Amino acid sequence: MTIRTAKYTITGNSPLLLNNPQTVDRFNVYAKRMSQINAKKTRRTDADYLELRDLEIRSKIYWDDGDGIYVPSRWILAALAKMSHGVVKISKANLRGTVFAVEDKLPLNYRNKSRVKSPEDIIKQDEFRHVMLLPQGGVRIAKATPIFHDWSFSGTLEYDDTQIDPESLERLLQHVSKYGGFGDFRPTFGRATAEVTHV
Repeated sequence: MTIRTAKYTITGNSPLLLNNPQTVDRFNVYAKRMSQINAKKTRRTDADYLELRDLEIRSKIYWDDGDGIYVPSRWILAALAKMSHGVVKISKANLRGTVFAVEDKLPLNYRNKSRVKSPEDIIKQDEFRHVMLLPQGGVRIAKATPIFHDWSFSGTLEYDDTQIDPESLERLLQHVSKYGGFGDFRPTFGRATAEVTHV
């Protein structure tokens, strides 16, 4: 068995939507505040709805005080595993035991990144806010999500070349980027191209 290294860069062709699922934890700080607003016995005001929208945006981003906005490398691993059998005839289970991410957080590059110094800068700027009308219970509701244009991120993979050869890994990563995409509501959003360099 030989562990080899591949460096990759993912460059977006369509806008990227983030959706950090942290509010599924009822004790999460954003989930608790959203519950407080939704539990109001009196009628909710426009200010309440605007605060809920801001909380939606804030809770859905991945933020690190050192890296700023980032994407988790598990996105890459999950995408590779999902399509591995159809593209390179390697089962999902085998792929998960073959390819590993070196980094946990992948800093995101995007248009007007220089304007973002804190999560609040995402909340305050319309350029990073996207509202979708989604079906729920027979009606449509407005949901807000953070959006990024002209985006890219880079990372490093380690892989067992007795299980997947360099050319197959590159082909798989290019396929999942082009046809699967990354982030939320993919592949309508988050489609990309992949460049791979084998070390």
